[in-house]
Amino acid sequence: MNSHSNKQTLKANSVFLQSEQSIELDSLFGPHSMDAQTHAGLTLSLEISLYALFASFITVMTLLPNQAANIQAMFPSTVLTDPIGFILWIKMALFIASLVPLFWALHLSSKRLKGRLFARRGIRLKY
Repeated sequence: MNSHSNKQTLKANSVFLQSEQSIELDSLFGPHSMDAQTHAGLTLSLEISLYALFASFITVMTLLPNQAANIQAMFPSTVLTDPIGFILWIKMALFIASLVPLFWALHLSSKRLKGRLFARRGIRLKY
């Protein structure tokens, strides 16, 4: 007998607009859908890639020029009335965008380290 026969199948229309047909993402990507070691390895890989994405944002931000002549050289066909202000806006946007993967990676790190701490104490967490 199929144990999945009473579950609703995914449909092509939007699941976010129709709440009665929504799916729980935890059931798709949770630790029970694969073995715990594979899930932990994927989570660690995601965490490391998020830190690398944060570092790439910061690297690009620091490599952008600061002098007006160099900024004008980056955009030769564009007339920039305030090249320093323009590049500061770009750097500020890159910095704010870099905070998203940083905080997500920090969240994953805290979950992983909390799990290790409680595993040493013998306490089992559900998250």
